[in-house]
Amino acid sequence: MTDDQPYGTVPEDSLVTRRDLERAIRHLSVTDVELRDAILQMMARVVALTDELTRRLDGVEPDPAPPGTPASPPTETVEDAVATALPGVLANVRAMDLTEREQVSLDLGGDKYTTEVSELPCAEVLHLCKAKCCTFNFALSTADLDEGVIRWDYGQPYLIRQRASDGFCVHNDPDTHFCTVHHHRPRICRSYDCRKDPRVWSDFENRIPATEGEARTTDVPAAVYESFDLMERAKLRTAAIRQEKASSRNGYADRHPIKLPKP
Repeated sequence: MTDDQPYGTVPEDSLVTRRDLERAIRHLSVTDVELRDAILQMMARVVALTDELTRRLDGVEPDPAPPGTPASPPTETVEDAVATALPGVLANVRAMDLTEREQVSLDLGGDKYTTEVSELPCAEVLHLCKAKCCTFNFALSTADLDEGVIRWDYGQPYLIRQRASDGFCVHNDPDTHFCTVHHHRPRICRSYDCRKDPRVWSDFENRIPATEGEARTTDVPAAVYESFDLMERAKLRTAAIRQEKASSRNGYADRHPIKLPKP
């Protein structure tokens, strides 16, 4: 082993691919989500246990049997009652948790290549709106991450990555404002309709753009994500995390390595 190869046969400055780096971050993000979910499960168990104990201490449950009722099976244990109630309580806790800003966000809306594409004359009005929608924050899907084309913010997984210089998506051409990855664009970009969005238009029909300062938030409206109820979204998120966990474990390095700078 030579001095410039302190780690076996791998040089200290060996190449690291972007896909390797993203795979590591995705693994850490999944771990964070699993830890948060474990805490939610503990919260749900405490709620279910508290409810059951309250019913029993108040004499509400189990109800006393009417006179003359034949001997019934043994009274259900507290543990059994909690186990029975837990799935419903946990679903409600998870649904309430989704109303807050999530530390790890995933688009749960389905396959972007089969989603209904909004029929907007983007090229016709681009000189007026200046691609304002490309400054909005939104989450990517596991499919977007697996493709490795759409870039995401490592500090806010898995939100679309934006330029620090002007706040636009990194895939938005700064000169023309056209999308440079149009074929691979995320589902949100395909389905989003700006015509009624006050952040983009004061009057779309008359082609009057919104003025600076109107509707300052740059997040995509909740309605874009929550076309189904929170309970259903909680179930879909659980399934999405399973998929993301499997995907991050099975990823492989791509053919476009980047060299990390020496410390």
